[in-house]
Amino acid sequence: MMAAPSPVPPPLQGRVGRVKGWALRLMFVGGGLGALLTLLLPTHQAPDLWAGRALFLLTGLCGLGAAALTWRQPGVLRSERFDTLFMLLGNFCTLTSALGETLLFGSHFAAQVALWPMVFAAGFLSRALLRWQVALSLLTLGLLASTRHLLLPGAERWWLEAVVQAVPVVVTGLTVSFFRRAAEDEAQELLHLGRTDPLTGLLNRRALHAEFEGSLTRVPAGHRVAVVMLDLDHFKAINDRHGHRVGDEVLRCFAGVLRAHADTHDLLVRVGGEEFVWLTAGPTLEGVLHRVEQARAAHTAHPDGRAVTVSAGVAHGEVAEVEGSHLQLLLDRADAALYAAKAAGRNGVQVHGLAAP
Repeated sequence: MMAAPSPVPPPLQGRVGRVKGWALRLMFVGGGLGALLTLLLPTHQAPDLWAGRALFLLTGLCGLGAAALTWRQPGVLRSERFDTLFMLLGNFCTLTSALGETLLFGSHFAAQVALWPMVFAAGFLSRALLRWQVALSLLTLGLLASTRHLLLPGAERWWLEAVVQAVPVVVTGLTVSFFRRAAEDEAQELLHLGRTDPLTGLLNRRALHAEFEGSLTRVPAGHRVAVVMLDLDHFKAINDRHGHRVGDEVLRCFAGVLRAHADTHDLLVRVGGEEFVWLTAGPTLEGVLHRVEQARAAHTAHPDGRAVTVSAGVAHGEVAEVEGSHLQLLLDRADAALYAAKAAGRNGVQVHGLAAP
């Protein structure tokens, strides 16, 4: 069967990482600078002037320090351990800035900053951390509302204030999470379409080149790696006699036969027209050839196969001798073996080693 594709292609992973880094820096730099600039604003009848300024100073230092860490050590953006740290710091800065505003100005607008860590978690962190972020947001907003109840007059219904602030924060986070999952599903679908032959569902040539080197790492030591190139004999006659719809049925039938005879980590590829590549491995070359013969016979005997025979060329080498850069050489050797099989009358198998004869 086909090897499972990576959840997200490396180029996309790098792009997401860059966006995550800039979002994180924007959140911490914006919050940090905003907290420090707040210290310059005039205050009148502050409930606790020095405590409020101390909290804003702490917020500014934490925010700018977290942003500086991502610039000096970009690798922290790829670590889930640091994801947890950044999430906690975001909530801590939300708490200190909102409490600082209450103590310095007697207002509570900064509680809206709770949206920042929520949106960041929903957009970039794991689902487990998003659940923790929802709990932290509820806890933070409840703590802020109850603290204002203790510090300021006229805030007896603090629990209602906490609910009113928490609902849009949580709903926004869940909405961002929904759109993120939709985007990831679409990216996965596009990746699948870019790697897959639409008619047979097998991999395409691009996927073969992308997966070959990784597939070698799954081959046990001492096994032989084989690239099998297969061609449906006189396939053009099927299209001419029965039409392309029947020809497509024959191609899908052969793809199904290959799946039935392939091992779990084999690569099955339609390289174009009626030509297929089967990348497989086994303890012995004889065992590999036996499976190839079984697949050829099964297709010819299948009702949907229209009695079409199959020619095959096999290029092989011991896994210790094969490197990722050898793919084109193996394909060339398998193609030469396939040409020899056709020259010998078709409906047969020819074998070439990795080295030229």
